[in-house]
Amino acid sequence: MIRNKRRVASIGTLVVVAFTTVVSGAAAASGTVLNLQLNEPAGSATAVDSSGLKHDGSIGSHVVMNGVYAHFDRHPPGEGIPYGLAHLITIPDATDGSLDPGSGNFTIEIRYRTKENFGNVLQKGQARTVGGQVKLQQPKGKMSCMFKTPQGTATAGSGTTPLNDNVFHTVRCERTPTSVTMYVDGVRTGRSTRSTGTLNNTKPWTIGGKSECDAVQVTCDYFAGDIDYVTLTKG
Repeated sequence: MIRNKRRVASIGTLVVVAFTTVVSGAAAASGTVLNLQLNEPAGSATAVDSSGLKHDGSIGSHVVMNGVYAHFDRHPPGEGIPYGLAHLITIPDATDGSLDPGSGNFTIEIRYRTKENFGNVLQKGQARTVGGQVKLQQPKGKMSCMFKTPQGTATAGSGTTPLNDNVFHTVRCERTPTSVTMYVDGVRTGRSTRSTGTLNNTKPWTIGGKSECDAVQVTCDYFAGDIDYVTLTKG
């Protein structure tokens, strides 16, 4: 659900400041915190967030927009060439914590298609990130959703059938304080009943791979395919 902007007349500085504080706190606590429809025209540099919270993303130069979805080109795992943010759509961390899962309910939903059997589709943080990591990846074409913190890790998957059939699929990952559940095209495909503590880091959300590649053997886990939309919901 997308929040509508609220307007209020100025009735004195103290009233306006108090109202702003309440609205900002509510927005950070619950509701849709990111809604990227990725329908920008060709040549766009910004992916517009329609949640109302202005969490716009930066579109890398390798990402091709066509007014309908975002296309990510293929870079095989063994290529060993880091392209930095050029291959990614990057959403900066929000200082109010609205983009962090925290300790409560948090839902990720994407619609995507690919014919490849590798790649990180979406993530915030990496393996050694202080504050934890959340990641959607597709080893062997099977999607998995992981929430990881120092307090615990929970991972849910798309089941035994690979999703790299070059057909659009809707993947929904629901995290609660004690579980992570995945749905593919409306059907529950996996669930892990484990606690994942509090996930809060200063890293950006990245679509299409890692923002920081492994240093020894360069692997950025770049995703190749098309992504129609990405939404994040808290509460």
